[in-house]
Amino acid sequence: MPIPESVNLAEQIDITATVDDNDVLTVSKVLYKATVNEPRSVTIQVSDKESLMKCRLGAVLKIEVGRGGGVHNLNFEGIIKVVKPGNQTHSIVALDRITFLATSEFRDFKDSEIVGQDLYYLIKDAADYRDINVRETTLGSSIKATKAMGLSGLQKRKDFIDKCMEFMIASFDDDFHENTDFVRYNYAIRSGNKFDIYLADFKNTSNQAVIKISEDDANITGEGIVAQIDTTRLFNSITAQSKSDAKIFKKLNDEQSIQQFGPSSTLITIDTNNRGILENTAYEVLQAFSKPTFSYAITMHNAEWLGLGDLVQLDVPVLQKDVILPVVAYETEIGDTLVTKLTLGEPELNLKDFVRQLQL
Repeated sequence: MPIPESVNLAEQIDITATVDDNDVLTVSKVLYKATVNEPRSVTIQVSDKESLMKCRLGAVLKIEVGRGGGVHNLNFEGIIKVVKPGNQTHSIVALDRITFLATSEFRDFKDSEIVGQDLYYLIKDAADYRDINVRETTLGSSIKATKAMGLSGLQKRKDFIDKCMEFMIASFDDDFHENTDFVRYNYAIRSGNKFDIYLADFKNTSNQAVIKISEDDANITGEGIVAQIDTTRLFNSITAQSKSDAKIFKKLNDEQSIQQFGPSSTLITIDTNNRGILENTAYEVLQAFSKPTFSYAITMHNAEWLGLGDLVQLDVPVLQKDVILPVVAYETEIGDTLVTKLTLGEPELNLKDFVRQLQL
């Protein structure tokens, strides 16, 4: 069933697709793909030659989606990058304007303009480029740039932003977090053309998920809730060594983890000669890294309203307790049916970043 310029599907989704603000398209299918810190893509299928001819490379594709006229996270504005004519149907691929940041002219980012500034606003300034809307990026982070971060130099805007994001990690001192709860910021254009820098604080015990999903949920389709277990960042033997005196070190093992997953050791260096501090640091790292990382893929109907950073609670019998995790990627396809594949997971915090946060 083709989707005209504005239609109410069985799921009551209204869609309007235009090129360069003027030419209205008749589309038969729309596929969204989104991942944190990357351009969002949209692939549309058109069946008539008239719609195909309107979709020139470099044109601005706008898609407005809603239920009952409301603003929707699937609203999209991007640049047509690929046109694939076919015999009966034609595919058009567009990327949002984060793609401009990845292909921008080189800019000389200078220490004199960077050091001491809030990384949040440095990212906002770098993203303020070729019509990207940064007007609502106003929260700040209080994480200051230092010379040691190595952010300066001649580089493309997205490269600079991604360097800054390595250090955009929030620490907490409150009743709702553990002292080792470190959560990484992410960025995306989550709706339309609005650039966001956001913190999906899934470790906050007072936060509520926007939806709870269980294995018997009627909206789940396909294979249900599929877990992926990743041991690539697992360490169960930690040796913490003094940076100034190699003979001063402490080693801690998690024997249960070693028995279950095999030995995986690492050496960290700390700027101290205090054995107590070395032991405590090794303990904190062991607590955070001696277990595998889990992510979950869920395919559902009527979940198109969930976006990057939204918190989802999973009720799965094999888990010891319900878990809350953010959406880190999704694919939504709208055609004869409406299906969304969600990827939930903990944004990766590598060992180097974790140890650095412990020492702040």
